[in-house]
Amino acid sequence: MVGTDIADWAAVEGPYYAGMGSEAFWLGLSMVLCVAVLVLGARHEKAAYRNTK
Repeated sequence: MVGTDIADWAAVEGPYYAGMGSEAFWLGLSMVLCVAVLVLGARHEKAAYRNTK
């Protein structure tokens, strides 16, 4: 990494997740975001299809 003493990502993983306590928060957040994007995309596609008629 440029400008740091960190040699690899293994040294970053511990401090990165220490603030949240576990990876469960990030997993839940990513699942919610994926579902939200799928729902919004489906709604947009449905509206676009309806407008072509």
